[in-house]
Amino acid sequence: MFYLLAIASICLLNKAYPSGPCNPGLGILALMLLPFISAVLLAVNFIKTYKGSKANMLSTIIHLLAIIVFIVFLKTN
Repeated sequence: MFYLLAIASICLLNKAYPSGPCNPGLGILALMLLPFISAVLLAVNFIKTYKGSKANMLSTIIHLLAIIVFIVFLKTN
């Protein structure tokens, strides 16, 4: 759910505050922050899973996959 809301807000911010040739808009800045937010969420969920809360395992996997997809996207473009 987090990534759906993040992508929707990035699209809305990109339309509301578009980028120019020398200045990034808010959508691009939010997109640049997304991997760092995902890494923090991954670390938090990994620690909670390691401490014994197996309910966070699915969230940990989703955050890890999101970071992998972002890295692959950067490598291919």
